[in-house]
Amino acid sequence: MKTAFGDLRAVSSTEMGKAAGTLCCHSIAAGGKQIMQQLPKHPTKPKPCSVHRLERFHGIGSIMGIYASAFYNSGGKIIVDMTDPSQPNWITAHADACKMTIPEVLRCWSRFLMLHPDEHGNLPRHCFLNMKNPFANKMLAQIPVTDDEQVTFQTYCNTVSWLSKASQETKLRGIYQILTSDTLTKEVLQTLLHDLYPAEGSPVIDALSNLLLAEIDRENQGSIGEDQFVAWVQNLPEDVTTSILQFTIIPLDMVLTAETQHSLLPRDPTPEDRRWLSDEQLLRVANEMLKKRRDWKLLANNLGFLEKNYLSFEKHHQETKDQILEMLRTWKKTTGQNNQIRSLQEALRQSDNTDICNEIFHLNF
Repeated sequence: MKTAFGDLRAVSSTEMGKAAGTLCCHSIAAGGKQIMQQLPKHPTKPKPCSVHRLERFHGIGSIMGIYASAFYNSGGKIIVDMTDPSQPNWITAHADACKMTIPEVLRCWSRFLMLHPDEHGNLPRHCFLNMKNPFANKMLAQIPVTDDEQVTFQTYCNTVSWLSKASQETKLRGIYQILTSDTLTKEVLQTLLHDLYPAEGSPVIDALSNLLLAEIDRENQGSIGEDQFVAWVQNLPEDVTTSILQFTIIPLDMVLTAETQHSLLPRDPTPEDRRWLSDEQLLRVANEMLKKRRDWKLLANNLGFLEKNYLSFEKHHQETKDQILEMLRTWKKTTGQNNQIRSLQEALRQSDNTDICNEIFHLNF
């Protein structure tokens, strides 16, 4: 039998089973990556939505169960009830609630902005479903939405974080529950394979489904259970499963590029490293942060402060500049380092304030 895969008679059932199964798993896993990487070319402008509401799950309990419930797990915090994209704590609030780093949230927000979210930072679900991959749509359908079908940035961050941090077994079980709500029967496999190989006719699809069943269903039950599916995929070559299931929020090439660029930044001479920061320098940093409308809490986070510290600064000072200045002075008093200038420069660069860093520390005072 000649197919797009060659002659089925010349291929062992094990080889064909692994090939078809790997492609099946790959197509589902690719759906997660499309959440970050595949965006519609002409997004529809979303309708404004109310802020005070809870998100609901659409069929998650019966499909992905505890696996998809992690998409909404932020310790009970609902960010849209606390802040919005116009506020300086938008990024830091999501980093704290979703247990992500500042660079990870910034990366997610830059992708999210490409779809033009509304003033509350929400997007209609159909923006993400505008793609041809049926497996990606199956996965995207598990993401919880609000009552008016909006995906919040908080849920987006939780979903991406889950894809990045979940164990291989957890991902595989989630994939299985996306594939079927019960067990993988021959009929379910045929439907999946038709989606994978739309150019192939029914005889080829039937042969492939039989090969998959023979390879995975070693107990001859006529279907593939969740444990069987997970065990079978985990027995595939490690490099294959890793390449399929691994998901990084910030691509490695971007990390390497950022590190290379940072290594080329001008550095102060050694004597400068031993100087303590002056109040004039701290005041200039505060003024520039305020003037350029920068998120000072990003800088504070890179200097080691937590949300409770931000609240304390805000409680004691009404003006934003005073809050920034108090944060910087507190850091200076407690850091106890001789290379304070170098440390502050690093924090400014890491919080996307390289221009302020260069303007202040590479001029004559």
